[in-house]
Amino acid sequence: MVTSDLSARINDVLRYVGITRNMNAYIILSQALTLIAEDDDRLRAVEKEVYTPIADKKMYEPKAVQSTILRADAY
Repeated sequence: MVTSDLSARINDVLRYVGITRNMNAYIILSQALTLIAEDDDRLRAVEKEVYTPIADKKMYEPKAVQSTILRADAY
């Protein structure tokens, strides 16, 4: 899948569930979905394979990424 196509599809999914680009959780959710789309085996080790790489990019703790994703519908 082409990266721009993947990005557009992720944007469509997030918008469909009510998460728009102006929300704080959008970027983190977008990155998480991109990582999972690249390798769905990452779902078996979500904290190590999804939360930690995003946390490292953003200089957050993995638990902060997890919390943002869990609370995304509250934004």
